[in-house]
Amino acid sequence: MEIEFLANRSDAIPIIGRWYNLEWGRRFQDETEEQSIEKLNQYLNTDRLPLILVATDGTKILGAAQLKYREMEDIFPDKEHWLGGVFVAPEQRGCGIGERLVQEIVLLASSHGVCTLHLQTEQLDGGLYRKMGWHPVQQVDNHGIRVVVMEWQVGA
Repeated sequence: MEIEFLANRSDAIPIIGRWYNLEWGRRFQDETEEQSIEKLNQYLNTDRLPLILVATDGTKILGAAQLKYREMEDIFPDKEHWLGGVFVAPEQRGCGIGERLVQEIVLLASSHGVCTLHLQTEQLDGGLYRKMGWHPVQQVDNHGIRVVVMEWQVGA
């Protein structure tokens, strides 16, 4: 498995856009797949945020994860850096791809001087993130969906 920047794998954009739209499009007033794909153009960076890492196996796209600014800004205006958009192709789940993507995002965050990284998950027990050592901060409603916000001290 390779981890690459989305900026270097433009062939992954329609695949990730489809994944994101199917998984989270309902949160954004029925955002279309085309709108989800268009948003990905903001993440075509390799040296600054926001960016997306893509897990690949040759030509096959396995998963993706984002390192970005200001998610849930209306609720948490003080939380600047976020891990988001962690998605693994359903047929690839359970193989460690999600965990590897999260680890790579944390390393990348560190190299960008990020001290604290946040995420939100619908898994109210924290799921994979809790197993990896992320700490729950608070449960909130986000666009009508109950989520837990978690954090990671990058330098710790």
